[in-house]
Amino acid sequence: MRREEQWAQMIYAKFHTKSGDMIKYHRRSSVWPGIKFGEPITKPFIGWIIGNGKKIDFWRDTWATSIPLQEHIDLPNHLWKLCTAKVSDFINPDGWKFPTDISLTLLAMCINISSITCNPNSEDIQIWKPDIHGDFLVKIAFESTRDRLDTAWRLKYTWLQCLHRGLSRFAWKLMNQILPTDDLIQRKGIQLASICNYCGLTAESANHLFFECNTAKVIWSWATSTFNIAVVAENDSWKQILDKTKALSLYLNDL
Repeated sequence: MRREEQWAQMIYAKFHTKSGDMIKYHRRSSVWPGIKFGEPITKPFIGWIIGNGKKIDFWRDTWATSIPLQEHIDLPNHLWKLCTAKVSDFINPDGWKFPTDISLTLLAMCINISSITCNPNSEDIQIWKPDIHGDFLVKIAFESTRDRLDTAWRLKYTWLQCLHRGLSRFAWKLMNQILPTDDLIQRKGIQLASICNYCGLTAESANHLFFECNTAKVIWSWATSTFNIAVVAENDSWKQILDKTKALSLYLNDL
C-alpha cells in the first residue's frame, strides 16, 4: 500500500514512465492487469497527510481531491511528460506558496487550498481513507470497493476502450459536476463575462450547454429520433439519460 515499500517501488518503476504516467505498451506480468483494473476504483480512497510534499506528485496523486488534478486538464501525452512537479514545489517553511495562475486554476477546479493543511517540518504519509488509522487492509479494501463497483455507474459509461482518454475525462467531469463552465468559475469568485458560444443568448452553464441551448435541443431531437430513444427531458439526470440506451445494441451503446 505505502509507496515507500520495496514491492510498491518495484511495481511503480516497472509499469510507469519517468514522468509518473502508466505505460501504454504491453509488459508481461501476472499481477499488473489486476492492479491496473483496480487503480481507478481504489484511487479515490487513497489520501495524504501532507508534510513537506516531497513524496506527492502534484498532478497525479489524490492529495487535493479524490480525483488527481491531471484528470481535470486535457493535455496531449507529450506535454504531460514535462509535468513532473511535486507538491513540495509549492510549499515553503511557512506553508503553501502558489503562484497566482496556479491558485486561480485550483479555484476553477473547485479546490480551496486554504482548507488543506500541510506541515513543512514532517514527512508525507499516504493513508487509506476508509480505515480510522489510515492503514490498508484487504478486508476493508474489499468492502469499500465492492460497494463502489455496485454504485459507481459512471464507470460503465466513461472509462471505455472505445472512448478517447480525453473524452473519458470530459465525461467524468461532466457527470461529477466539475466541468469548468463559466458559472462554476464565477461561483469561485473569479469575475468573467459569460455567454454561450453556440446561441449567444444567455450565460454559459452545463445545464444550458447540454439541455437548454437551442443547439443542444436540436442534437437531442436528432439522437432520440434516429436511435428510437425515449425523449430526453431537461430535468433528467445523466444516469437516467444513459439508461435509456440499454435496449440498443452494444455498438450503438458505445456510440
